[in-house]
Amino acid sequence: MFKSRFFAVCFTVLMALVSTAAMAESISERVDFAHRRIERGIDSGQLTRQEAHRLKEEFRSILEEERRMSADGHLDHRERERLNERLDRLERHISYLKHNDDRR
Repeated sequence: MFKSRFFAVCFTVLMALVSTAAMAESISERVDFAHRRIERGIDSGQLTRQEAHRLKEEFRSILEEERRMSADGHLDHRERERLNERLDRLERHISYLKHNDDRR
């Protein structure tokens, strides 16, 4: 009984660590994806200089917040949720500005 309980606890801890790493990676992937979308918008002319500047400022703000939040070595649930909300908002801004028919 002790062995099965011990293995169950170990498995639970391992799954928590894996899921935390996966969530952190998904934020990192979203940050990379948003950066690539901004750069593609600039290269294609879908974003004006002013639009690109605004998006890059918003992007830098998210990166700074992520660095502050992860200063203790991990992101808790609320911190991940906050970053995901900000990334959602950035994605909406990118989509809107890329498709608003303004050109350089």
